[in-house]
This record gives sequence, structure tokens and C-alpha cells, in this order.
Amino acid sequence: MKYSEVYAVDFDRTLNLAETYPQLGEPNRELITFLKERQQAGDKIILWTCREGDLLKSAVKYCRNYGLEFEAVNDNLKENIEQFNNNCRKVFADYYIDDRNVSFSDLPSVTLKGSKDMQSVGIAEYIMRRFGKVE
Repeated sequence: MKYSEVYAVDFDRTLNLAETYPQLGEPNRELITFLKERQQAGDKIILWTCREGDLLKSAVKYCRNYGLEFEAVNDNLKENIEQFNNNCRKVFADYYIDDRNVSFSDLPSVTLKGSKDMQSVGIAEYIMRRFGKVE
């Protein structure tokens, strides 16, 4: 079955809602349910975390206890590695779910200097203006 989307999901403060690393706390049941539904629809899920060694094993086991399995852990999907004959450090995904995630358009604003009216714009707009993409 060909999958349609790839989700890379973080563990700490995303799937595992414990406030203190590396504790295990309450699961993010809503997110786990969503990811399991996506898998049933044919999508693939990658666990994408900074955990290594025994801490990584405990994260995988934690998720398995809530019925969430992964097609890859801190790695690209096997089919993508084969297709592109490459396994780069950044995992390929259509969506990255992380407690520290921010969209480019959500970045804070900056003040444009050198303008008579010193206007404040979002960083996304600032960069677009800087590279001549927005008037």
C-alpha cells in the first residue's frame, strides 16, 4: 500500500506530557489517537526525538503500551532511503509535530529600520522584503 503522508513526531512534551525530562508522564491521548488513525488510513509515523540508548528504548516502549508503533525511529523511512539512495540526518516528513515547533509565519515581529515610519512586521514578511519578494 502506498502511503500518502509522513508524520515525524517528537516524544518529550509532545507524546509524553511529563514536564521534566526524562520523566515519563501522562500520554497525549488525543495525539496518539490521531496518529493511530492516520496509520490506519495508510500514513507513516516516524518517532523523531533527541533521546538515545535506554531513554529511546523507554520512549518506544511507552508508545507501544498505548498502541502506537512507528515505521521508523530517528531515521528516514526505508522506502525513502532506497528511493533517493540517501539517508540524510534530517528525516523527511510532510508534517513535523513537536512542542517546540513554530511555523515560519508565526515567528515574532521585527521593526524595519531605515523607514520614516519604523513599522513592525512579522519576520516572515521581513525576510520576504529583504530578498525582494514583497513590496
